[in-house]
Parts: sequence; C-alpha cells; structure tokens
Amino acid sequence: MRAVLFDMDGVLVRSEEVWFRVVEAAGVRFRGRAITRDEFFPTFGQGTAADVPVFGLSCTTAELDAFYVSEFVKHLDAMWVNPEAAPLAELLTKRGLRIGVVTNTVAPLARAILEHAKLASWFEVRATADRVEHAKPAPDLVLLGLKELCVSAADAVMVGDSRFDREAAHAAGVRFIGLKLDGDGRVERLGDLPVELGWSSSWRLRVARAGDEGAVESLLGRLSLPLDGLRDFFPAAYVVAVDGSGIVGVAGLERHGHDGLLRSVAVEPRLQRTGLGAVLVDERLAEARKQGLQSVSLLTTTAREYFLTKGFREAPRDSAAPAVAKSLEFMKACPSTAAHLVWRP
Repeated sequence: MRAVLFDMDGVLVRSEEVWFRVVEAAGVRFRGRAITRDEFFPTFGQGTAADVPVFGLSCTTAELDAFYVSEFVKHLDAMWVNPEAAPLAELLTKRGLRIGVVTNTVAPLARAILEHAKLASWFEVRATADRVEHAKPAPDLVLLGLKELCVSAADAVMVGDSRFDREAAHAAGVRFIGLKLDGDGRVERLGDLPVELGWSSSWRLRVARAGDEGAVESLLGRLSLPLDGLRDFFPAAYVVAVDGSGIVGVAGLERHGHDGLLRSVAVEPRLQRTGLGAVLVDERLAEARKQGLQSVSLLTTTAREYFLTKGFREAPRDSAAPAVAKSLEFMKACPSTAAHLVWRP
C-alpha cells in the first residue's frame, strides 16, 4: 500500500451542523422556505448537484456552490475537528505513505475547512467536486485523487463514513475502510486505522454488543460507578474500548426525548491518562450531534473539572431537561451532591 484517501466531512471533521445551517439558509434563499433537519440529514454528503433537485431549489449548481462558499465561513465555529486526524496524518506520512482528501465539497470550502482544522499542510492533494464531472458516489473523485497521488487503485485504500464514499471507492476499484460503516474493513475511530492496516496492536473502539453487560458492569463496579438503569439502554446506547484482555473502557449516551444523558464513562485504571477517556467522550458527543440532540447532561462527583474542559457548563440540577430529570441516573443512581453539567452542540 502506498496511499490513503480520506473523505473529509464525517472523517477528518464533522460539519453536519455547519452544513445544516448553510442548507437551511439556501432553502430560504432559493425556494422561499427553510430546509428542515428531517430533509437535510438523510441527504448529507450527496453533493451540490444533487441538492438542487432534491430540495427543489430554483438555482443552478454553480449559483448554489457560490452561496455555500459565502455562507459556510460564517458558521465554522460549529465545526468539530477530529483530534485523531493530525496525529494519524503525521504517522502515515512518516511511514512514507501519500495522503489526500476526496470530498464532494468544492475547493474553496475544502481549503477553508482544512485551514480552520489546521490540517491543510497534511492534505495538499485535494480532489474536490468542482474538479470533476460527477461527484461521489461516482468514481471520478477517487480516480482524480489516485492520479494526483501517482498511485494505482491496487496501491491505495479509502476511508469514509457514508455509502457515497463506499460506492465511489468500489467503483474505482479501491479498498474501502468504513468509519463506523461496514466496508472491506471497518474501524470505530480514526485512530484505529493503523490497527486495521496491521501495523500495531492497541485498544479499539466498537459499538457495545449483547453479552458485554457483565464485563461493563464489572468495570463500572471496580470504579464505584452506578449501575442503575444501565441495562435499560444497553447495548444500543453504548460504545466500548477493547484490547487483548477484554473491555477496558465504556461510555453511554442515553436518549431522553430531544436531550441526552452521558453516563458510565469509565476507563481501566492502567489506561487512565492515555487519552482513551477523551476518545470515548468525543465519540458519544459526536453521536449526540448526529442524532440532533439539543443538549447532553451528566452528573459527576469526581470529574467536574475534566468535563468543563470538554465544553460542558455547570448548571443547577433542577434545570435539566424534564425527560432527563426522570432518568434513573438522576432520580436514584447519583447522590444529590453530584455536579450537573450540560453540553450543547
């Protein structure tokens, strides 16, 4: 293998909320009414040319691209940057691999996003939608990326998070590794790519499975964390970290109406202060964004300062969303002395 191609949105960054704000505004501008979340999220990643007919916009693709470029930069504050992207890019480069971005975004926006994310210097090869006739899921962008990296399809892999990425890679004859998506390979976090490529062994993140309950409860018990209500949402609301010895980390995101509850964030003592906890929290908050949750609450007696560094803000316990306040975590599991913290996308 000589090169790795990366989708941008959903892999290197998460800009769904940015794009929703932009597309929402495009609806007002080009059809007279805002595009709703229910309309937008099933189509995310399809490309500008598809947006025009799908949303019923009265404009050309070029006019919509120009609007997107002017509007997008107003909302960069809502973009999440994958903290594993830069270290991974550095690792791949040090191993002699060439890397590039393959995105349905146009070049000016791709440049703005990568610069804002401080990734521009790593991804000098950028195959963007305005440089090909057909965007993903057609193979044009992948083929352009291969050409500019000077590698064959057999010497590259592509990492993406949508069916558009998978279909484009397969159409171009490139092995596809899905981020939280089935493909020729699959990883649950970007930092697992070296493991998937067979370079190293370490813990890996994956969705929780039926049968993991015992190991998770054992880990939580050793760390004196509450178990009440856990099985009501397990395994669907949970991710776990595993290594050769079994489950070494866990985090849950319970959904209660339009709001969420982050709970059971736990890391095996020998792996604490290694960054595993941050990865678990970041993954669950990314899931909250994906689900469109309005807020995420948590209760803690020991980690208040840590979660403040992750963007949570302290709030009175009685200010919690009503559905969250009725959860077992709030009503029974955590003492009244626990700090209530809230995060909003």
